[in-house]
Amino acid sequence: MSHRSTNSTESTPMSDIQMTPEEQQEFQNLPGLLTQWKRIQEEKYKLLEQKRVLLEQISEQNKRCTVMEGLIMGTMKKHSIGALDLKSSNARVLYKKSIRKAPIAKKELVSLMAEHLKSEKAAKELQDFLEAKRVTKTKEALVYEKNEAPE
Repeated sequence: MSHRSTNSTESTPMSDIQMTPEEQQEFQNLPGLLTQWKRIQEEKYKLLEQKRVLLEQISEQNKRCTVMEGLIMGTMKKHSIGALDLKSSNARVLYKKSIRKAPIAKKELVSLMAEHLKSEKAAKELQDFLEAKRVTKTKEALVYEKNEAPE
């Protein structure tokens, strides 16, 4: 696909530009594609607003559940209760405890490597090496910005 740019002060009539039939077809399809893409973008923005509202509601429910879970767990731990049978819903509530490792920040990683390697410099070099070898990804996107109407 060839890229053509037009300057706003100069314009070449479309009849003077030589295009292959494929390029002509692409050019003719462009307005329709842009219209469909714009409509989808606007629908997406409406859905994103609905999602934002739902996520706020979910967040509020999560906060309430966390407070209730704290109260329930506190009572269960205080009285050494491992499980509760809920007859009304034919279910059980179990108290489970699990331990998992926390993520390691860059500074903490360097200090741990320095401790192991017995050298702050070697640890920093290793961290720089790992950072330099990290895979990067390029992301390309079209952005739709709707101009606000002046009041």
